[in-house]
Formats: sequence, structure tokens, C-alpha cells
Amino acid sequence: MSVRVAEANGVKVYTIAGGKTLPTWAGDQKKRGLRKNEEYTRRVELIQDFGFPEACQRLKASPDGQYIFGSGYHPPRVRVFDTEQLSLKFERHLTSEVVDFQVLSGDYSKAVFLCADRSLDIHARWGAYYRLRVPRSGRTLAYHSPSAELLAAGSAPEVWRLDLAAGRFLAPLASRSPGINAVVASPLHGLVAAAGEDGVVECFDPRARRSLGALR
Repeated sequence: MSVRVAEANGVKVYTIAGGKTLPTWAGDQKKRGLRKNEEYTRRVELIQDFGFPEACQRLKASPDGQYIFGSGYHPPRVRVFDTEQLSLKFERHLTSEVVDFQVLSGDYSKAVFLCADRSLDIHARWGAYYRLRVPRSGRTLAYHSPSAELLAAGSAPEVWRLDLAAGRFLAPLASRSPGINAVVASPLHGLVAAAGEDGVVECFDPRARRSLGALR
């Protein structure tokens, strides 16, 4: 498809129309030759069936950028789309609504889903692999890749740590907030930040297993 942009009184109008598509067997030389072709560079490619029957709650891309994960409900389900094939890769149904999820591998082969019933559903390439529960109702999920730890938090003053290599929970990170709404692990220095429901952002060093400081 091709897209044309028109502007009137500061308002842009985008018109999408059918156009020529590049054959899948076209080589790199053919693609490089089209870099100066305006119709080709302004083309729009749509993923087929890119949606959910009722609603989509969250969308995340895999680290390699090829796959898009989405979670929806009625019934609870997960869909993975392939951006290279522009199609639905697969769909899986879950027993409870997905609150948050993380992609653990570079592609679609490993992912974990935090569900409303306090369960952690770990999935592999072929399907559901293992299921366990967190101590309290969860709200957020993060992955600390240097230590292969899954971090979960919610309606409790702590961050739960699951060692994916050993398959067991470790001592949690104690927080000064009564509950935690969001947690994230930095890919640069490995520190973990938690946003509390009381408006406090607290940072942790998983190696020292203690709080480094807080900011309100």
C-alpha cells in the first residue's frame, strides 16, 4: 500500500491506497535499487488480523524487533505477530487475565505472563512450560538479565525475585512503599527501580540486595 499526505489549515490528512508490493523472492540488489523510489519508500505494509476480538491490554516487541506480543481478554489470550511475514504467528489462551508480561528471549520462544489470579505462566516455543504463584496480587513484572532473575511486585512492600536458572524464589527486595505499581531493570548498569503507590521511586542493587536510595 502507498500513503499520501495532504495538509490544509495545519491539519494533515493521510490517504492510504493499494499499490504494488515487492515480491518475497526479490534479492537485496533489487531492494537497494528501490531506495530512491518515492512510491516504494513511502509504502505501508499492514499486518493481517492485527487485533483482538474484544480488547488488547498490552503490546511489547521482542528484542530482535521481529515479533509483537499482545495480551487481551474475553477470554484471556496472548497473540504473537510476525512483522516479517505480516501475519499472526500464534495465539494461546490463558486461564486468567494478563496483568503484565515480559519477553525473556531475543525472539518469541520464551515469555512469562503475570496473571490476575497471582500466577506466573512461563511459556516456551511449543506452549505453556511451567506455572507458579507469587505471594500477593501482582501489578508489574521485569527481567534482570545479568542474573537471570524475574522481578515481580504488587500489593506488598517488597519486590519478589525468581531465579529462573535455579527455579526458586530468592529473598525479596524490601521497599519502604506499602505497594509497588511498576518495576524496571536497567540494561546498562543492572540497577532496579521501583515506583511505589505512595509516589516514591526507589532504586536497588540486586547484587547487594538493598535499597540505594529513594526519591519522592
